[in-house]
Amino acid sequence: MSTLRTSKEWAINRILLCLDKRPSHGYELLEALPDELSDLRLTTLYRWLHSMEEEGYVESEMQPGPHGPERRIYSLGPRGEGKLRDVLKDAIETILHFYDAYRYSASEHLFDILDNSDPRLVNGRKLYVPIPWLRRRDTDFVEYLAKRNKNGPIDILGDTSLLCGLDVKFREMKGSFDDIPLPNDKLAEIWIHGNPRPDIIPRMFTEAKRVLKNEGVLRFVAPYAYLNEPKRPTLEEFIRVTSVHLLPDLGVVEGTEIARLLSDMFGHAGALQTLPGLVVFWAVKTSR
Repeated sequence: MSTLRTSKEWAINRILLCLDKRPSHGYELLEALPDELSDLRLTTLYRWLHSMEEEGYVESEMQPGPHGPERRIYSLGPRGEGKLRDVLKDAIETILHFYDAYRYSASEHLFDILDNSDPRLVNGRKLYVPIPWLRRRDTDFVEYLAKRNKNGPIDILGDTSLLCGLDVKFREMKGSFDDIPLPNDKLAEIWIHGNPRPDIIPRMFTEAKRVLKNEGVLRFVAPYAYLNEPKRPTLEEFIRVTSVHLLPDLGVVEGTEIARLLSDMFGHAGALQTLPGLVVFWAVKTSR
């Protein structure tokens, strides 16, 4: 049990998963554990269970056995559910990480779609807002925006050290998504790219509207968003609903809510789903 996969932390998580399915006594639990824990001794298991009970992850009580003396039955404790939720969060975060990489490799036509969809190019100053920060794979997006700006300089909010050596003109801008250091009515286009927490999105849109000029366009490229309502109890829908409602800091958002928010704030707004889970929301600032 020296490998990472059979570490004590991993083993404890498997114990909690087993107890979540069914309360068990020591022998039952030992039999229910996966093959990777086949060399786990019963004395070691009981020692771990004792520590886990002290920490509130499991609880136990004496119950009559089917053929005689009482035996101690273990079940999931009050802190055990929270620990399993952390395991679920780590698992979904890992899935989203690899799904994002897969979707990125499959979205080579995204820029063509953007060039040929409404609203069209607005001439003027452009701001790129990567959230939570600029990543190496975002450099393609920076190059696209520079080309869209006729190779003129674009503004980028946040650290731009990754762009050293890139053949594009840009200006690094300090500040944050809800405190852009520009006066009102200054920008022609704002491109927000990433997965912000749902609770910050209204402030983000409000600030974007402030600095956009009349007829300026806000685009929000959301890696984890869906426009259709959940319909079937599939694995994809489970990940989506769980992320939105139980793990909001992962940045998965319900596209219908974002579209409704933009429509209420800007009036003229819409959305385009380019790939499953990759949605480009847009809104035009008007003088209404």
